[in-house]
Amino acid sequence: MRSGMHRRSDRKHEGQVASSVLRVVLVASEMAPWAKTGGLADVMESLPPALRRLGIDLRLILPGYRQMLKAGIPTESIQTGFHVWLGPQRLAFAVQRIRTETGIPIDLIVREDMFDRPNLYADSQGDYYDNAERFVFFCKALAVWLQTWDIVPHIVHCNDWHTGLIPVLLQSIPAFQSSATLFTIHNLGYPGLFDADKFALTGLDPNRHYRPDGLEFFGRWSMLKAGMFYSRAVSTVSPTYAREIQQQEYGRGFDGVLAARSRSVVGILNGVDYAKWSPERDPHIAANYSRETLSGKTACKADLIHRCGLAADLQEQPIVGIVSRLDTQKGVDLILPILHRLVRQLGLGVVILGTGDKTLENQLTQASDTYRRRFAFIPKFDDVLSRQILAGADILLVPSRYEPCGLTQMYALKYGALPIVRATGGLNDTVVDADAEHETGYGFKFDHADPQQCLSAIDRAASVYRQSPERWKSLQHRAMSMDFSWERSALEYQRLYRSLINNNTT
Repeated sequence: MRSGMHRRSDRKHEGQVASSVLRVVLVASEMAPWAKTGGLADVMESLPPALRRLGIDLRLILPGYRQMLKAGIPTESIQTGFHVWLGPQRLAFAVQRIRTETGIPIDLIVREDMFDRPNLYADSQGDYYDNAERFVFFCKALAVWLQTWDIVPHIVHCNDWHTGLIPVLLQSIPAFQSSATLFTIHNLGYPGLFDADKFALTGLDPNRHYRPDGLEFFGRWSMLKAGMFYSRAVSTVSPTYAREIQQQEYGRGFDGVLAARSRSVVGILNGVDYAKWSPERDPHIAANYSRETLSGKTACKADLIHRCGLAADLQEQPIVGIVSRLDTQKGVDLILPILHRLVRQLGLGVVILGTGDKTLENQLTQASDTYRRRFAFIPKFDDVLSRQILAGADILLVPSRYEPCGLTQMYALKYGALPIVRATGGLNDTVVDADAEHETGYGFKFDHADPQQCLSAIDRAASVYRQSPERWKSLQHRAMSMDFSWERSALEYQRLYRSLINNNTT
Protein backbone atom coordinates (compact mmCIF):
# COMPACT_ATOMS: atom_id res chain seq x y z
CA MET A 1 0.00 0.00 0.00
CA ARG A 2 1.39 3.37 -0.99
CA SER A 3 1.06 6.33 1.32
CA GLY A 4 -1.98 8.50 0.66
CA MET A 5 -0.49 11.54 2.38
CA HIS A 6 1.54 13.45 -0.14
CA ARG A 7 2.44 16.67 -1.87
CA ARG A 8 0.33 17.74 -4.83
CA SER A 9 3.22 16.93 -7.17
CA ASP A 10 3.18 13.33 -5.89
CA ARG A 11 -0.55 12.85 -6.16
CA LYS A 12 -0.55 11.10 -9.51
CA HIS A 13 1.93 8.58 -8.14
CA GLU A 14 0.30 7.73 -4.83
CA GLY A 15 -3.46 8.05 -5.15
CA GLN A 16 -6.02 8.76 -2.48
CA VAL A 17 -6.80 6.62 0.52
CA ALA A 18 -10.30 5.61 1.55
CA SER A 19 -11.71 7.81 4.30
CA SER A 20 -12.05 4.81 6.61
CA VAL A 21 -8.28 4.27 6.62
CA LEU A 22 -6.41 5.84 9.52
CA ARG A 23 -3.78 8.30 8.30
CA VAL A 24 -0.95 8.67 10.78
CA VAL A 25 2.30 10.62 10.73
CA LEU A 26 4.95 9.38 13.16
CA VAL A 27 7.58 11.99 14.06
CA ALA A 28 10.77 11.17 15.95
CA SER A 29 14.41 12.16 16.26
CA GLU A 30 15.94 8.73 15.74
CA MET A 31 15.30 5.36 14.14
CA ALA A 32 17.22 2.11 14.19
CA PRO A 33 19.31 0.82 12.63
CA TRP A 34 20.62 4.08 11.17
CA ALA A 35 20.31 6.75 13.84
CA LYS A 36 20.21 5.44 17.38
CA THR A 37 21.13 6.51 20.91
CA GLY A 38 18.46 4.64 22.89
CA GLY A 39 15.18 2.76 22.98
CA LEU A 40 13.25 5.37 20.96
CA ALA A 41 15.15 4.27 17.85
CA ASP A 42 14.10 0.65 18.39
CA VAL A 43 10.47 1.72 18.78
CA MET A 44 10.60 3.62 15.50
CA GLU A 45 12.06 0.61 13.74
CA SER A 46 9.52 -1.92 15.01
CA LEU A 47 6.23 -0.11 15.72
CA PRO A 48 5.61 1.28 12.18
CA PRO A 49 5.58 -2.13 10.43
CA ALA A 50 3.20 -3.45 13.09
CA LEU A 51 0.88 -0.45 12.57
CA ARG A 52 1.05 -0.89 8.81
CA ARG A 53 0.00 -4.54 9.14
CA LEU A 54 -3.20 -3.23 10.74
CA GLY A 55 -3.96 -1.27 7.56
CA ILE A 56 -2.90 2.14 8.87
CA ASP A 57 -1.65 4.57 6.21
CA LEU A 58 1.64 5.62 7.72
CA ARG A 59 4.41 8.16 7.07
CA LEU A 60 7.52 8.79 9.18
CA ILE A 61 9.31 12.14 9.44
CA LEU A 62 12.81 12.46 10.90
CA PRO A 63 15.77 14.84 10.75
CA GLY A 64 18.01 14.25 7.75
CA TYR A 65 21.00 13.02 9.71
CA ARG A 66 24.27 12.14 8.01
CA GLN A 67 23.81 8.60 9.32
CA MET A 68 20.62 8.17 7.28
CA LEU A 69 21.55 10.12 4.17
CA LYS A 70 24.78 8.16 3.75
CA ALA A 71 23.40 4.73 4.64
CA GLY A 72 22.92 3.74 1.02
CA ILE A 73 19.12 3.80 1.18
CA PRO A 74 17.72 4.60 -2.27
CA THR A 75 16.26 8.09 -2.56
CA GLU A 76 12.74 8.18 -3.93
CA SER A 77 12.38 11.95 -4.32
CA ILE A 78 13.84 15.27 -3.21
CA GLN A 79 11.73 18.39 -2.78
CA THR A 80 13.46 21.76 -2.38
CA GLY A 81 12.53 25.42 -2.03
CA PHE A 82 11.17 25.39 1.52
CA HIS A 83 11.98 27.99 4.18
CA VAL A 84 11.31 28.65 7.85
CA TRP A 85 12.03 31.55 10.14
CA LEU A 86 14.30 30.75 13.07
CA GLY A 87 14.36 33.93 15.07
CA PRO A 88 15.51 36.61 12.60
CA GLN A 89 16.99 34.07 10.15
CA ARG A 90 15.19 32.66 7.10
CA LEU A 91 16.56 29.18 6.61
CA ALA A 92 16.10 26.91 3.61
CA PHE A 93 15.56 23.17 3.78
CA ALA A 94 14.79 20.21 1.55
CA VAL A 95 12.75 17.05 2.06
CA GLN A 96 14.27 13.79 0.90
CA ARG A 97 12.07 10.72 0.78
CA ILE A 98 13.38 7.24 1.37
CA ARG A 99 11.44 4.06 2.00
CA THR A 100 11.94 1.23 4.48
CA GLU A 101 12.27 -2.39 3.42
CA THR A 102 8.66 -2.84 4.48
CA GLY A 103 7.55 -0.04 2.15
CA ILE A 104 6.91 2.71 4.68
CA PRO A 105 7.91 6.17 3.40
CA ILE A 106 10.28 8.26 5.50
CA ASP A 107 10.55 11.99 4.85
CA LEU A 108 13.85 13.48 6.00
CA ILE A 109 14.10 17.19 6.82
CA VAL A 110 17.46 18.05 5.26
CA ARG A 111 19.72 20.96 6.13
CA GLU A 112 23.43 20.29 6.30
CA ASP A 113 24.48 22.65 9.09
CA MET A 114 21.73 21.28 11.36
CA PHE A 115 21.98 17.54 10.92
CA ASP A 116 25.17 16.58 9.04
CA ARG A 117 27.18 15.76 12.17
CA PRO A 118 29.05 12.74 13.56
CA ASN A 119 26.51 12.21 16.37
CA LEU A 120 22.83 12.94 16.91
CA TYR A 121 22.77 15.19 19.97
CA ALA A 122 26.22 15.48 21.52
CA ASP A 123 29.95 14.92 21.21
CA SER A 124 32.63 14.05 23.75
CA GLN A 125 32.36 17.57 25.21
CA GLY A 126 28.64 17.29 25.93
CA ASP A 127 25.38 18.32 24.25
CA TYR A 128 25.68 20.31 21.04
CA TYR A 129 25.48 24.01 21.91
CA ASP A 130 22.74 24.63 19.33
CA ASN A 131 20.32 21.78 20.09
CA ALA A 132 17.56 24.33 20.69
CA GLU A 133 18.11 25.79 17.23
CA ARG A 134 18.33 22.36 15.62
CA PHE A 135 15.10 20.92 16.96
CA VAL A 136 13.04 24.11 16.90
CA PHE A 137 14.06 24.25 13.24
CA PHE A 138 13.04 20.60 12.76
CA CYS A 139 9.59 21.18 14.29
CA LYS A 140 8.96 24.35 12.29
CA ALA A 141 10.18 22.76 9.05
CA LEU A 142 7.88 19.81 9.62
CA ALA A 143 4.90 22.16 10.06
CA VAL A 144 5.76 23.85 6.75
CA TRP A 145 6.13 20.49 4.99
CA LEU A 146 2.81 19.16 6.28
CA GLN A 147 0.99 22.19 4.85
CA THR A 148 1.99 21.15 1.33
CA TRP A 149 0.05 17.89 1.53
CA ASP A 150 -3.31 17.47 -0.19
CA ILE A 151 -4.60 15.05 2.42
CA VAL A 152 -4.30 15.95 6.08
CA PRO A 153 -3.38 13.13 8.49
CA HIS A 154 -5.84 12.13 11.18
CA ILE A 155 -3.04 11.77 13.75
CA VAL A 156 0.35 13.41 14.15
CA HIS A 157 2.16 11.22 16.65
CA CYS A 158 5.16 13.00 18.22
CA ASN A 159 7.87 11.37 20.32
CA ASP A 160 10.01 12.93 23.05
CA TRP A 161 11.20 16.50 23.50
CA HIS A 162 12.76 16.90 20.06
CA THR A 163 9.23 16.98 18.57
CA GLY A 164 7.54 18.83 21.44
CA LEU A 165 6.81 22.08 19.59
CA ILE A 166 4.79 20.38 16.87
CA PRO A 167 1.43 20.26 18.74
CA VAL A 168 1.45 23.99 19.51
CA LEU A 169 2.63 24.90 16.00
CA LEU A 170 -0.15 22.86 14.36
CA GLN A 171 -2.79 24.54 16.52
CA SER A 172 -2.35 27.75 14.53
CA ILE A 173 -2.76 26.07 11.12
CA PRO A 174 -6.43 25.98 10.03
CA ALA A 175 -6.03 22.84 7.91
CA PHE A 176 -4.94 20.89 10.98
CA GLN A 177 -7.82 21.79 13.27
CA SER A 178 -9.37 18.40 12.52
CA SER A 179 -6.13 16.51 13.18
CA ALA A 180 -5.23 15.17 16.62
CA THR A 181 -1.76 15.23 18.12
CA LEU A 182 -0.45 12.47 20.37
CA PHE A 183 2.74 13.06 22.35
CA THR A 184 4.64 10.03 23.66
CA ILE A 185 7.09 10.42 26.55
CA HIS A 186 9.75 7.75 26.34
CA ASN A 187 11.77 9.13 29.26
CA LEU A 188 10.81 12.14 31.36
CA GLY A 189 14.45 12.49 32.37
CA TYR A 190 15.21 14.30 29.09
CA PRO A 191 13.12 17.49 29.18
CA GLY A 192 14.57 19.50 26.28
CA LEU A 193 15.24 22.40 28.65
CA PHE A 194 16.67 25.70 27.37
CA ASP A 195 17.41 29.21 28.63
CA ALA A 196 14.81 31.95 28.30
CA ASP A 197 16.78 33.84 25.65
CA LYS A 198 16.28 30.91 23.25
CA PHE A 199 12.50 31.17 23.39
CA ALA A 200 12.41 33.72 20.54
CA LEU A 201 13.51 30.92 18.20
CA THR A 202 10.04 29.42 18.44
CA GLY A 203 8.28 32.47 16.99
CA LEU A 204 5.55 31.96 19.61
CA ASP A 205 3.95 34.87 21.46
CA PRO A 206 5.69 34.90 24.88
CA ASN A 207 2.64 36.49 26.50
CA ARG A 208 0.60 33.45 25.54
CA HIS A 209 3.15 30.67 25.71
CA TYR A 210 6.08 31.64 27.97
CA ARG A 211 3.99 31.05 31.09
CA PRO A 212 3.64 28.36 33.76
CA ASP A 213 0.54 27.19 31.85
CA GLY A 214 2.64 26.92 28.70
CA LEU A 215 6.30 26.24 27.95
CA GLU A 216 7.91 28.09 30.88
CA PHE A 217 9.59 25.82 33.42
CA PHE A 218 11.22 27.40 36.48
CA GLY A 219 12.73 30.34 34.60
CA ARG A 220 13.61 28.34 31.49
CA TRP A 221 11.44 26.61 28.90
CA SER A 222 10.93 22.99 27.99
CA MET A 223 10.10 21.43 24.65
CA LEU A 224 8.96 18.30 26.48
CA LYS A 225 6.45 20.39 28.41
CA ALA A 226 5.22 21.92 25.16
CA GLY A 227 4.39 18.47 23.86
CA MET A 228 2.61 17.30 26.99
CA PHE A 229 0.72 20.59 27.44
CA TYR A 230 -0.58 21.21 23.91
CA SER A 231 -1.16 17.71 22.52
CA ARG A 232 -4.61 16.12 22.43
CA ALA A 233 -3.33 13.25 24.55
CA VAL A 234 -0.11 12.07 26.20
CA SER A 235 1.11 8.50 26.20
CA THR A 236 4.02 6.84 27.92
CA VAL A 237 5.63 3.49 27.33
CA SER A 238 4.03 1.56 30.21
CA PRO A 239 0.87 1.86 32.32
CA THR A 240 2.78 2.02 35.62
CA TYR A 241 5.06 4.79 34.34
CA ALA A 242 1.99 6.75 33.21
CA ARG A 243 0.79 6.72 36.81
CA GLU A 244 4.21 7.32 38.37
CA ILE A 245 5.01 10.50 36.44
CA GLN A 246 1.88 12.12 37.84
CA GLN A 247 3.45 11.84 41.30
CA GLN A 248 6.08 14.13 42.78
CA GLU A 249 8.60 11.30 43.33
CA TYR A 250 8.83 10.53 39.61
CA GLY A 251 7.40 13.62 37.92
CA ARG A 252 10.61 15.72 37.81
CA GLY A 253 8.59 18.90 38.18
CA PHE A 254 6.08 17.97 35.47
CA ASP A 255 3.78 15.96 37.74
CA GLY A 256 1.37 18.89 38.16
CA VAL A 257 0.96 19.32 34.38
CA LEU A 258 0.38 15.61 33.89
CA ALA A 259 -1.91 15.13 36.89
CA ALA A 260 -4.06 18.05 35.71
CA ARG A 261 -4.81 16.16 32.51
CA SER A 262 -4.72 12.64 33.94
CA ARG A 263 -7.79 11.59 31.94
CA SER A 264 -5.77 11.94 28.74
CA VAL A 265 -2.53 10.32 29.97
CA VAL A 266 -2.23 6.65 28.99
CA GLY A 267 0.45 3.98 29.08
CA ILE A 268 1.14 1.52 26.25
CA LEU A 269 3.96 -0.96 26.66
CA ASN A 270 6.69 -1.11 24.08
CA GLY A 271 7.07 -4.44 22.34
CA VAL A 272 9.72 -6.92 21.27
CA ASP A 273 10.54 -7.94 17.73
CA TYR A 274 10.80 -11.69 18.21
CA ALA A 275 12.16 -12.14 14.71
CA LYS A 276 15.33 -10.52 16.07
CA TRP A 277 15.20 -11.58 19.72
CA SER A 278 14.65 -15.31 20.01
CA PRO A 279 17.01 -18.07 21.16
CA GLU A 280 15.47 -20.36 18.57
CA ARG A 281 17.07 -18.44 15.70
CA ASP A 282 19.68 -16.12 17.24
CA PRO A 283 22.89 -16.65 15.20
CA HIS A 284 25.12 -15.09 17.87
CA ILE A 285 24.66 -17.62 20.68
CA ALA A 286 26.51 -20.90 21.20
CA ALA A 287 23.44 -23.09 20.68
CA ASN A 288 19.85 -22.42 19.74
CA TYR A 289 17.08 -23.62 22.00
CA SER A 290 13.40 -23.24 22.84
CA ARG A 291 11.19 -23.68 25.88
CA GLU A 292 10.62 -27.30 24.82
CA THR A 293 14.34 -28.07 24.42
CA LEU A 294 16.39 -26.14 26.97
CA SER A 295 19.58 -28.16 26.57
CA GLY A 296 20.99 -25.44 24.31
CA LYS A 297 20.86 -22.98 27.21
CA THR A 298 23.24 -25.21 29.14
CA ALA A 299 25.70 -24.95 26.26
CA CYS A 300 25.23 -21.17 26.19
CA LYS A 301 26.02 -21.01 29.91
CA ALA A 302 29.24 -22.94 29.39
CA ASP A 303 30.14 -20.56 26.56
CA LEU A 304 29.46 -17.49 28.75
CA ILE A 305 31.63 -18.88 31.55
CA HIS A 306 34.48 -19.41 29.08
CA ARG A 307 34.11 -15.99 27.43
CA CYS A 308 34.09 -14.13 30.72
CA GLY A 309 36.85 -16.11 32.40
CA LEU A 310 34.61 -17.39 35.17
CA ALA A 311 35.24 -20.49 37.28
CA ALA A 312 34.02 -23.74 35.72
CA ASP A 313 32.11 -24.75 38.86
CA LEU A 314 29.63 -21.93 38.16
CA GLN A 315 28.06 -24.21 35.57
CA GLU A 316 26.14 -25.70 38.51
CA GLN A 317 25.42 -22.39 40.27
CA PRO A 318 23.17 -19.47 39.35
CA ILE A 319 24.76 -16.80 37.18
CA VAL A 320 23.30 -13.29 37.39
CA GLY A 321 23.62 -11.06 34.32
CA ILE A 322 23.25 -7.29 34.06
CA VAL A 323 23.13 -5.57 30.67
CA SER A 324 22.71 -1.87 31.25
CA ARG A 325 23.79 1.70 30.79
CA LEU A 326 25.71 2.70 33.93
CA ASP A 327 23.96 5.68 35.45
CA THR A 328 21.88 6.58 38.50
CA GLN A 329 18.59 5.70 36.82
CA LYS A 330 19.61 2.11 36.14
CA GLY A 331 20.50 1.34 39.77
CA VAL A 332 23.53 -0.80 38.95
CA ASP A 333 25.34 0.83 41.89
CA LEU A 334 23.02 -1.14 44.20
CA ILE A 335 25.07 -4.24 43.42
CA LEU A 336 28.31 -2.93 44.94
CA PRO A 337 27.39 -3.11 48.67
CA ILE A 338 26.08 -6.67 48.25
CA LEU A 339 28.61 -8.07 45.76
CA HIS A 340 30.68 -9.79 48.46
CA ARG A 341 27.56 -11.53 49.78
CA LEU A 342 26.53 -12.61 46.30
CA VAL A 343 29.81 -14.18 45.20
CA ARG A 344 31.37 -15.29 48.52
CA GLN A 345 28.39 -16.29 50.67
CA LEU A 346 25.69 -17.17 48.14
CA GLY A 347 28.25 -18.58 45.68
CA LEU A 348 26.77 -16.92 42.60
CA GLY A 349 28.48 -15.78 39.44
CA VAL A 350 27.87 -12.21 38.26
CA VAL A 351 28.45 -10.70 34.79
CA ILE A 352 27.91 -7.00 34.07
CA LEU A 353 28.04 -5.49 30.58
CA GLY A 354 27.73 -1.73 30.14
CA THR A 355 29.32 1.71 30.04
CA GLY A 356 28.46 5.10 31.46
CA ASP A 357 29.37 6.74 34.76
CA LYS A 358 33.17 6.62 35.03
CA THR A 359 33.22 6.41 38.82
CA LEU A 360 30.94 3.39 38.71
CA GLU A 361 33.00 1.85 35.90
CA ASN A 362 36.14 2.19 38.04
CA GLN A 363 34.44 0.65 41.07
CA LEU A 364 33.21 -2.31 39.04
CA THR A 365 36.64 -2.77 37.46
CA GLN A 366 38.23 -2.91 40.92
CA ALA A 367 35.59 -5.39 42.05
CA SER A 368 36.32 -7.63 39.08
CA ASP A 369 39.94 -7.83 40.26
CA THR A 370 38.86 -8.58 43.82
CA TYR A 371 36.39 -11.30 42.83
CA ARG A 372 38.23 -12.70 39.85
CA ARG A 373 36.60 -15.77 38.26
CA ARG A 374 33.35 -15.12 40.14
CA PHE A 375 32.56 -11.63 38.84
CA ALA A 376 33.19 -10.23 35.36
CA PHE A 377 32.73 -6.62 34.27
CA ILE A 378 32.91 -5.76 30.57
CA PRO A 379 32.94 -1.94 30.14
CA LYS A 380 31.51 -1.55 26.66
CA PHE A 381 28.34 -1.70 24.59
CA ASP A 382 28.24 -4.97 22.67
CA ASP A 383 24.98 -6.20 21.14
CA VAL A 384 26.35 -9.68 20.43
CA LEU A 385 27.71 -10.15 23.96
CA SER A 386 24.43 -8.90 25.42
CA ARG A 387 22.65 -11.73 23.62
CA GLN A 388 25.23 -14.22 24.86
CA ILE A 389 24.63 -13.03 28.43
CA LEU A 390 20.87 -13.41 28.06
CA ALA A 391 21.35 -16.91 26.67
CA GLY A 392 23.96 -17.99 29.23
CA ALA A 393 22.75 -16.36 32.44
CA ASP A 394 20.14 -17.95 34.69
CA ILE A 395 18.97 -14.59 36.05
CA LEU A 396 18.83 -11.08 34.63
CA LEU A 397 18.94 -8.29 37.21
CA VAL A 398 17.30 -4.91 36.39
CA PRO A 399 17.43 -2.80 39.60
CA SER A 400 16.33 0.53 38.07
CA ARG A 401 15.34 3.46 40.25
CA TYR A 402 12.83 4.26 37.53
CA GLU A 403 12.22 2.59 34.20
CA PRO A 404 9.71 3.97 31.68
CA CYS A 405 9.41 0.59 29.96
CA GLY A 406 12.61 -1.41 29.66
CA LEU A 407 13.26 -3.95 26.96
CA THR A 408 16.04 -6.08 28.43
CA GLN A 409 13.74 -7.83 30.88
CA MET A 410 11.40 -8.75 28.01
CA TYR A 411 14.31 -10.09 25.98
CA ALA A 412 15.42 -12.08 29.04
CA LEU A 413 12.02 -13.76 29.35
CA LYS A 414 12.26 -15.15 25.83
CA TYR A 415 15.83 -16.36 26.50
CA GLY A 416 14.82 -18.11 29.73
CA ALA A 417 16.86 -15.85 32.04
CA LEU A 418 14.42 -15.16 34.86
CA PRO A 419 14.23 -11.42 35.60
CA ILE A 420 14.74 -9.86 39.02
CA VAL A 421 13.45 -6.30 38.82
CA ARG A 422 12.57 -3.35 40.94
CA ALA A 423 8.77 -2.92 40.83
CA THR A 424 8.72 0.34 38.87
CA GLY A 425 7.48 1.47 35.46
CA GLY A 426 7.47 -1.12 32.72
CA LEU A 427 9.43 -3.55 34.88
CA ASN A 428 6.39 -3.77 37.14
CA ASP A 429 4.07 -4.27 34.16
CA THR A 430 6.07 -7.02 32.46
CA VAL A 431 7.26 -9.17 35.38
CA VAL A 432 5.00 -11.18 37.71
CA ASP A 433 6.59 -12.25 41.00
CA ALA A 434 6.80 -16.03 41.24
CA ASP A 435 6.29 -16.06 45.00
CA ALA A 436 3.47 -13.54 45.14
CA GLU A 437 1.65 -15.24 42.22
CA HIS A 438 2.63 -18.88 42.53
CA GLU A 439 0.52 -20.10 39.61
CA THR A 440 1.28 -17.33 37.13
CA GLY A 441 4.59 -15.75 38.18
CA TYR A 442 7.87 -16.07 36.30
CA GLY A 443 10.27 -13.58 37.93
CA PHE A 444 11.12 -11.82 41.17
CA LYS A 445 10.49 -8.23 42.32
CA PHE A 446 11.61 -5.90 45.07
CA ASP A 447 9.92 -2.64 46.02
CA HIS A 448 12.57 -0.09 46.94
CA ALA A 449 15.92 0.92 45.44
CA ASP A 450 17.74 -0.57 48.41
CA PRO A 451 20.72 -2.99 48.27
CA GLN A 452 19.28 -5.24 50.96
CA GLN A 453 15.93 -5.57 49.18
CA CYS A 454 17.81 -6.34 45.98
CA LEU A 455 19.87 -8.98 47.82
CA SER A 456 16.73 -10.54 49.29
CA ALA A 457 15.15 -10.91 45.83
CA ILE A 458 18.33 -12.50 44.44
CA ASP A 459 18.46 -14.86 47.43
CA ARG A 460 14.84 -15.91 46.78
CA ALA A 461 15.63 -16.69 43.17
CA ALA A 462 18.84 -18.57 44.02
CA SER A 463 16.95 -20.69 46.56
CA VAL A 464 14.43 -21.78 43.94
CA TYR A 465 17.25 -22.57 41.49
CA ARG A 466 19.05 -24.80 44.00
CA GLN A 467 16.23 -26.35 45.98
CA SER A 468 13.47 -26.72 43.39
CA PRO A 469 15.00 -27.41 39.96
CA GLU A 470 11.69 -28.61 38.55
CA ARG A 471 9.97 -25.43 39.66
CA TRP A 472 12.81 -23.41 38.10
CA LYS A 473 12.25 -25.15 34.77
CA SER A 474 8.52 -24.48 35.08
CA LEU A 475 9.21 -20.77 35.67
CA GLN A 476 11.52 -20.71 32.64
CA HIS A 477 8.86 -22.35 30.49
CA ARG A 478 6.28 -19.82 31.68
CA ALA A 479 8.67 -16.90 31.08
CA MET A 480 9.53 -18.05 27.57
CA SER A 481 5.81 -18.35 26.77
CA MET A 482 5.09 -14.68 27.46
CA ASP A 483 4.07 -12.55 24.47
CA PHE A 484 5.18 -8.92 24.44
CA SER A 485 5.14 -8.61 20.67
CA TRP A 486 4.65 -5.34 18.80
CA GLU A 487 1.35 -6.63 17.41
CA ARG A 488 -0.20 -6.26 20.87
CA SER A 489 1.20 -2.73 21.28
CA ALA A 490 0.12 -1.70 17.77
CA LEU A 491 -3.48 -2.71 18.49
CA GLU A 492 -3.49 -0.48 21.57
CA TYR A 493 -2.14 2.45 19.56
CA GLN A 494 -4.76 1.87 16.89
CA ARG A 495 -7.51 2.03 19.53
CA LEU A 496 -5.99 5.20 20.98
CA TYR A 497 -5.74 6.83 17.55
CA ARG A 498 -9.41 6.15 16.86
CA SER A 499 -10.46 7.47 20.26
CA LEU A 500 -8.53 10.69 19.59
CA ILE A 501 -10.31 11.19 16.28
CA ASN A 502 -13.60 10.85 18.17
CA ASN A 503 -12.40 13.24 20.89
CA ASN A 504 -12.73 10.41 23.35
CA THR A 505 -9.39 10.19 25.14
CA THR A 506 -9.23 7.95 28.15
